[in-house]
Amino acid sequence: MQYINFMMCQIVNRIANMELNIDMKKQFGQRLRELRTEKRLTQETVSELIGISPENYSRIENGLSFPKPENIEKISKVLNVEIAELFQFSHLNDYDKILEAIINKLNSDKETAVITYKFLKSLGKL
Repeated sequence: MQYINFMMCQIVNRIANMELNIDMKKQFGQRLRELRTEKRLTQETVSELIGISPENYSRIENGLSFPKPENIEKISKVLNVEIAELFQFSHLNDYDKILEAIINKLNSDKETAVITYKFLKSLGKL
């Protein structure tokens, strides 16, 4: 399971550089804030538990930066949610736009294509 989480983090990190980047950062940050406040945690507490500065965590929640893959896994553990739950936000409802962005990314970045293939194969999806 840890390997699958690692692979998912790698894919997310690479996809985060796509054209959806700005919206994704903002939506991701809003989702983190939503989950954190549901758990009645402060930004300072979460940042301390994942090992980054409160300023960096604040930048993530405000959509100004995106966490490293290893921090995505730490955040999911601190918030007691699956990694996929961190990415359940509404702007990803346009299937055609998502598919086009993923295909463009896979066509332009061989390493991302290989990581994605290995991840999907490990899930038994290929």
